Amino acid sequence: MTRHAVVLGAGIAGLAAATTLAARHDRVTVVDRDTAPTGPTARDGVPQGRHIHLLVPGGLQRLESLLPDIADDLAAAGAGIIPAPEWRFHMGGGRVAARDPSLRITGATRPLLEQVVRDRVRALERVDLLQGWSARDLVTTDDRATVTGVRLQSEADPAQERHLDADLVVDATGRGSAAPRWLADLGYTPPTEERLSVGVHYTTRLFDRDPADLGGARNVLVDIPPGQRRGGVALAVEGDRWLVTLMGMLGERPPADLEGFAAYAGSLWVDDLHRIVDGATPVSEPARHAFPAFAWNRYDRLDRMPGSFAVLGDAVCSFDPRFGQGMAVGIAEAIALGEVLDAHGPATVGPRLAEASLPVVQDAWDLSSGAVLAHPEVEGPRPLAWKATTAYLQHVLPVAHRDPEVADALIRVIGLVDRPQALMHPRTMWRVLSGSLGRDAAPSAAA
Repeated sequence: MTRHAVVLGAGIAGLAAATTLAARHDRVTVVDRDTAPTGPTARDGVPQGRHIHLLVPGGLQRLESLLPDIADDLAAAGAGIIPAPEWRFHMGGGRVAARDPSLRITGATRPLLEQVVRDRVRALERVDLLQGWSARDLVTTDDRATVTGVRLQSEADPAQERHLDADLVVDATGRGSAAPRWLADLGYTPPTEERLSVGVHYTTRLFDRDPADLGGARNVLVDIPPGQRRGGVALAVEGDRWLVTLMGMLGERPPADLEGFAAYAGSLWVDDLHRIVDGATPVSEPARHAFPAFAWNRYDRLDRMPGSFAVLGDAVCSFDPRFGQGMAVGIAEAIALGEVLDAHGPATVGPRLAEASLPVVQDAWDLSSGAVLAHPEVEGPRPLAWKATTAYLQHVLPVAHRDPEVADALIRVIGLVDRPQALMHPRTMWRVLSGSLGRDAAPSAAA
């Protein structure tokens, strides 16, 4: 292709899409309403950017396939690349015994992660970043069958507009995407939206970190058990700091004052987070955010969309942030975008991308929503398949607390490396069954 592509949104999903498109177009313009900061500073367009963000193992692996050596770039900027043996992952009533060092996550603030990725993408010869502009509406052919560009509006002066011609427009503007409205205005049926209300609130603070904290662990997750409403995450980030996010669901609100923050951490069923924050020196003001509901715009169910237009990232599906899936899914969609263009070109890219990326979106949705639906207070459908899966996981989790092989298999699924069906592999099922019956799951985890 010797054409121009436009990506709306310069978050991780948009930057990943731009990387994919730069290999297939002469020019790629990434449009964002913000002006990118010169350093790792939170920007207004990412209101949750002060809270914990990490790339789960499947997300980091996919990003490395798009941007080789990106893990080295992150490490050079001060981020940690944290292998599973350095995690303390508490769920299902115990600590998951993950040991596979190839399962890695990123230890960085969202601004640093985004800056490193943005710098790599901006260095691509064919990519330009247009800052301070937002998409007002799509431009199409007279019959509205094909998108031919986008009309932009200046953030600094709303009376100022400009038009970008494009052979492909990709919407990666996030949860507030205007794409459903644009489709309706063009005479297309907009996607239906599935929602799952969770009422999550979270509060985040940065603290000084001693490398000896928690025996050298660099990532802690305290999941929210069924019947409870409190949990949290801690991540070792650049500058020898802990980034600690406390979470409440179904309306529970972690306090922002230091004393209340520490007391909330002390109320969790595992004391790891309290051990980090109790008596530690805070190095930031508290940040608070709310996540009312999962939301999935079902583009995969649309019969038709205008040609040369696609949607990905949180603009398609946004997940409960405590599961860390959003960026990984957006990167997977960006990779699928390239595969669709290679096979079919831009004429039917929207529906084909929705179809091609459905497995990873569905897996992430099922994993996160399934965990939330384990809380009886959450309203939502609980079909027979969910009940069967939940019953099996009740056997998997206790075994994963003591069997590293089962633990690693579980993490590979949760971390979007493998599909959930991998937990049904005969070897894994045998270890789960043996462990559930109190037997040694031969052969050993080292085998």
